[in-house]
Amino acid sequence: MGFLRQIWAVTAMNLAALPSRAGASLVTVIGVACVVAVMLSLLGIGAGVARAMKSGERDDVAIVHAPGATITMGSFSPGDVAQIAQAPGVKRDATGRPMVQPQASIVVELQAKSGGTNNASLSGSGEIGREMRSGSFHLLAGRFYRSGLHELIVGKAAQRQYKNLDVGDTITLRGTPWTVVGAFEDAGGIDENSLVADADTVRAAFNRPSYQNVLVELQSASNFRQFKDALTSNPQLQVKVERLPDYSEAQLKPLTGLLSFVGYFVGGVMAVGVVFGSLNTMYSAVDARRREIATLRAIGFGGIAVAVSVLVESFALAIPGALLGSLIAWLLFSGHDIAMAGISFAMDVTPSLVALGLIWAAVIGLVGGIAPAVQAATRPVVGALRTT
Repeated sequence: MGFLRQIWAVTAMNLAALPSRAGASLVTVIGVACVVAVMLSLLGIGAGVARAMKSGERDDVAIVHAPGATITMGSFSPGDVAQIAQAPGVKRDATGRPMVQPQASIVVELQAKSGGTNNASLSGSGEIGREMRSGSFHLLAGRFYRSGLHELIVGKAAQRQYKNLDVGDTITLRGTPWTVVGAFEDAGGIDENSLVADADTVRAAFNRPSYQNVLVELQSASNFRQFKDALTSNPQLQVKVERLPDYSEAQLKPLTGLLSFVGYFVGGVMAVGVVFGSLNTMYSAVDARRREIATLRAIGFGGIAVAVSVLVESFALAIPGALLGSLIAWLLFSGHDIAMAGISFAMDVTPSLVALGLIWAAVIGLVGGIAPAVQAATRPVVGALRTT
């Protein structure tokens, strides 16, 4: 009998015997499912943050900011903004206006519906900023704010989290009353956690002489290098220029890195326990079939074929566990809203995370099955046949 046919024959016998060891096998399947479900749910938090941060962002939009500045720091004067607007590669609208939007960002305290206060972002933007996001930005209720007035619109995620943000409400931000005149959604993006008002009104209300950063829509994504070189070589401007998706990714790296570490660490600790359980299950399976395995080897089946069959059985327990764990994580957590650090976003159990769960389970199956497989392949045939 050929080598592959030997493997197939022994593996088929092993798998057919699984129902007789249903209890021990089920423990391994459930253990793997728990590992995968917990790991994917934790990693799904980071994936949800990443999806929310990048939602609606395009490669043809650049952000100009001061080197080392955070989202609430910067020093762009109206004169600086005018210079940026004259750089090559900047798109213009039908009326000839450059698609350049200076932004003013302020951190404010809001009363959380769950109790206490949380920091939130009041973003100063304008009409051009809305045009840049016209494909994803939609007003749900009310109207847009007017320049020169203390009016603002709020994201639907902010409305879920904080008090007094319904259309028509008035809230006091650092001693200044503001009227909520509209509510918006932005394709599930992180901006839905923000309050948005006119940029110059925000600067005046909070005594900020400068803008924090400037968004620029380019004629095309290919104009980015030309635009960046023109600004970074200008001695009158000390700026850093990035594509908006790249900037957002850099901003969220510390948070997603921490969430990934927690997910892998917890999953790794749990996986160690499951590996020991898998070892116990597979050793028991090999011991229960020691005479059967010895008989197969005595009539010509090779030790490698036997070892491979044991590994296949180990994988046959781990992979269904991974699929079950992935299904649990997807059903219970994917799309589930979670609030963290004052922002709300939906967890995202992505196909790539499911694939990672399957790989994780395969490793558990390999580590848990390789030692019993070696034992099955190397146990002396005569001694095993004499065992009663």
